[in-house]
Amino acid sequence: MFYRNIQGLRAVAALMVMFTHIYPALPMQAHWTLPYVSTMGPGGVDLFFVISGFVVYLSADRLGKKAEIVGRWLSFREFTVKRVLRIYPVYWVAFFVASVLLLTTTLVVAPPQISERPLWGLLLLIDQPNNRIGAAWTLQYEVAFYAICALAILLFPRRVLLMLGPVAVAVFLGWVAGIVKPTAYLFLEFVFGIVVALLVQRKISGHAASSLAVGVGGILIGAVYFHSQGGWWVLGHMWRVLCFGLPSAFIVYGLVAMEIRAGWVFSRLWVGVGDSSYSLYLWHYPLFAVLAAFYADLGIISEVPVEVLALTSCSIAVLFGFVSYYGVERPINKSGWVARLAGVQPEAGIGRSAEVAA
Repeated sequence: MFYRNIQGLRAVAALMVMFTHIYPALPMQAHWTLPYVSTMGPGGVDLFFVISGFVVYLSADRLGKKAEIVGRWLSFREFTVKRVLRIYPVYWVAFFVASVLLLTTTLVVAPPQISERPLWGLLLLIDQPNNRIGAAWTLQYEVAFYAICALAILLFPRRVLLMLGPVAVAVFLGWVAGIVKPTAYLFLEFVFGIVVALLVQRKISGHAASSLAVGVGGILIGAVYFHSQGGWWVLGHMWRVLCFGLPSAFIVYGLVAMEIRAGWVFSRLWVGVGDSSYSLYLWHYPLFAVLAAFYADLGIISEVPVEVLALTSCSIAVLFGFVSYYGVERPINKSGWVARLAGVQPEAGIGRSAEVAA
């Protein structure tokens, strides 16, 4: 099922992250808005994870049911090929460009505190942090979640949830025992998205507005609390999951439920930005570095209000996201050879609807 509000939320999440990263790119480290944006902006990542849990679970569950007709290997193949081509091609393009900039210029294309990592691990998204595409550290969790869902289709096609439930339990028990990597808690945000998907599958769509209000209020309260403590990084990732991830689940449920009930939906512009949100997410940091160097060469950083430069950079990043989406992402994912590679078969007996790419 295609949900306009999911795409709109993707746009919101990408913009939250983008606004956070404009501050180190320009002389805005002392700007009065920094404490507020830097505290709330990273919550866009948590919103992305909840959205992925929602969308990817629905996709995996649909293909698991389809396996009864076409076989589990074909369903596994379709899921895996689509996920790989969704994530890697545009990432590799951005990675190559950022690598060239890193090797041939003095531009800082990722946060400067990030050290060099093995190239193969970064290319495959199995290692982090990423000193080429700084925001790509989150993709390691996306890829891991995709792998879990792919195995679930292969092993438990009729009960995909059987593979996902133990993951949540393992992370929780690891937290209690203090033996899991701190960032592993972020996997719980995918689980929150799965819970929302289960509610939608069961035709539950009540209390949409109140759920949205709880979610927005929760993120605001979480941001205020983090600000009072010096940032979420002082408290740890579990607090981030509770203060940003859990409210994000209420937001996702509230907006999906609104759409189901023929209520409020995002405009076409927001949906369009949501379509290109992955490209925007990948490109904005290195693009900000290029634009900052360009402003310095022109000698306008001290002449033009920094707010104007920030707005200009963000606008260019959004436009560049559209260029990347329509020039790279969309042609690949909509091409006939992808369908053939994925082994897509007509789905007799299964109502197929437009799927929101995760």
